[in-house]
Amino acid sequence: MSGGHEWLATQGFNLRAVLDVTAFPSELAGAWRGAKVNVSPFEKLVLLGMGGSGLWKRIRHQNCPETELFDSASEKAVLEVCSRFWGGAKPRLLYPGSALIPLQKLGRWAGWASSSPLGMDISPRYGPWFAYRAAFLVDAPLECTKTFTANSPCDDCESKPCIQACPVAAVTRDQTIAMDLCLPQRLADPRGCGVSCGSRLACPVGEKWRYPKEQIRYHGSRSLVSLQQRVRDRID
Repeated sequence: MSGGHEWLATQGFNLRAVLDVTAFPSELAGAWRGAKVNVSPFEKLVLLGMGGSGLWKRIRHQNCPETELFDSASEKAVLEVCSRFWGGAKPRLLYPGSALIPLQKLGRWAGWASSSPLGMDISPRYGPWFAYRAAFLVDAPLECTKTFTANSPCDDCESKPCIQACPVAAVTRDQTIAMDLCLPQRLADPRGCGVSCGSRLACPVGEKWRYPKEQIRYHGSRSLVSLQQRVRDRID
């Protein structure tokens, strides 16, 4: 079964966790119940993520619609690892998908990350340059990974350059972000803050894992389009 993990790493999924849903702590268990996902006694939850640009470099030239680039690659990897390495098990894909599972809480319990002033989680290794790519249930004899609470790199960061880098003071020290300031700025500056967060770029944690400019603009552009659509929907 370890061969599957090694293969996933070669595909760009350098963050992986196998979790036992029945062992969730109370807060996570409550959030999981809210997603209303039924789990059979033998299913385990597998969480896949990427840190840095390895996955991007591997898939950016694939013949996929731009809006589905990462989702398509992730779904394909899930099916292939189950078929080739995990006994042909049939996965139940939750993310990408419509299930509202608590991804950030799952990642924190897995020890991947903690909260940050940027409004997104931060990894002690990759900084803000990581993302959740897939979550699925599978009935396979996989060993659960050890869970732990990651130390927040923000606790030891005295200068907090992310705060100074925000042009509208939306980033603060209290581990939250003022969306009422951030979102209007993104809409007003679509070529700047709209697609590339200066505060995220200013974070010194995991700097060597920073996405290349092309990838930053890819993620930022998709996020901006979604934000613009939500605003239009409210107006309509």
